[in-house]
Amino acid sequence: MTIFSVIDNQAPHTLLDQTFKGELDPKMSLEKYRHVAFIFSVLQNSLAVLTDLKSKEKYVYHGGLSLYFGIAEEKSSSIQSSVGADSILSLIHPDDLRTRHLLELKLFHFIKDKNSKDRLDFHIILGIRVLNKDQQYIPIELKIFFGSSTDSIQLILYQYSFSSGMNHTSVPVIINSSNGQILSDHNFNTKKILTKREVEILKEISVGRASKEISQRLFISKNTVDRHRQNIMEKLRVKSALEACHIANIMGII
Repeated sequence: MTIFSVIDNQAPHTLLDQTFKGELDPKMSLEKYRHVAFIFSVLQNSLAVLTDLKSKEKYVYHGGLSLYFGIAEEKSSSIQSSVGADSILSLIHPDDLRTRHLLELKLFHFIKDKNSKDRLDFHIILGIRVLNKDQQYIPIELKIFFGSSTDSIQLILYQYSFSSGMNHTSVPVIINSSNGQILSDHNFNTKKILTKREVEILKEISVGRASKEISQRLFISKNTVDRHRQNIMEKLRVKSALEACHIANIMGII
């Protein structure tokens, strides 16, 4: 399963591959983030999923939305392994999963070099379509927040809620909540995600060349090509070279 069907992991590979040595700011501890997720589920009838990338655990809180879509009983909660798929993922329209994937990728690479305080200012808002019990797609709103430790992005909070339609944006956005700025594509230099050599190899892959042929054309070893292929897939958070080519093409990398 992939982002083009059902994402089988709530936490992207790039985020999981970080080195987690630092600690969360005591002012925003894990318990406080869990309380925020719980409050979302109660006050907004949301489905809130808090993923701790360091411990590889998920804290799931169900509001009325979960009951409506038949995911779980309202006002229930659970702790799960972060490698397990959330029930709602299989209900989201595949195109919306792809959009979410691209936005998370852009935001992660945008904030990963910022200080831990500034990382908290940014979040994602997008409209997604979710299948209800009658197999009809219902529009809901998804907000994604990143929680930061001193050296990494440790927490991701996903809030799924019904949209009023009054303040729901028709296009997905990344917002700086400290000043209300909506970030546009010019804020993200996606070409920096991959190195020059990785782009070179991805272009070769995109025209159907295998690792051995690429190594001969670029005068490097096959093992080096394979290592670059793996790095490319990790950076773009995909599970195949084909997906990497597709995502890179959409983002203007190749």
